[in-house]
Amino acid sequence: METGPSLSHINTRKISEAAYDILREKVVSKEFTPGQRLNLDAIEKQLGISRTPLKEALIRLEMEGLIRIAPRSGTYVTDPGPKEIAESFDVRRVLEVYAVELAVQRASDEDVRKLRAIVQELGDLVTAEDRDAIYPRYLTLDHQLHRQLVALTGNQCLCQAHDRENVHAQMARIRYRRSERELDTAQEEHERIMAALEARDVETAKAEMDAHLRRAKRSLLADMGAVI
Repeated sequence: METGPSLSHINTRKISEAAYDILREKVVSKEFTPGQRLNLDAIEKQLGISRTPLKEALIRLEMEGLIRIAPRSGTYVTDPGPKEIAESFDVRRVLEVYAVELAVQRASDEDVRKLRAIVQELGDLVTAEDRDAIYPRYLTLDHQLHRQLVALTGNQCLCQAHDRENVHAQMARIRYRRSERELDTAQEEHERIMAALEARDVETAKAEMDAHLRRAKRSLLADMGAVI
């Protein structure tokens, strides 16, 4: 990285954690581009940290598949292809179908109302004429909806696994899609999932989530030019 995005100076006792959060966001948002070689000396200087906490942050990013550390060669941002995206989606689907089953059983009425508010805001965005303009906000809310639903399980291992598998799909959606071609379809799927949650209908909620993620996988792989 000879030049790159501006990085905030860290002033905290949890230095490696803060470095991880900053670098992860830069990778996912594509400010560090896929395949880019990272200039670790420049990153250290910009963040105001030493090599040890930076290495700890990089190890975490490598475990998530966001970077690749090549001995004697350098540290590179990964560029997940269709195979990696498809596999991550398959794992994510297993996790979220299980998560929605637990959420139906464990979520309070207030929890469900909060999810409904997100779905409502997504629905409002769908009515916009300029979908390219609203797509970044749509992507953020869609991620928030799925992440919040998984969080309702109260299972931290499940939440961590979901975050790990979902990140590559986020990266691909940012890289390959400027706007969502299937907003109306996605919103109809969100509405059906919410209706099942509100009715506390486990089997329907699981079936709707499964169908939603299968369709989303096919759509994203098509955008990547993959043969489905």
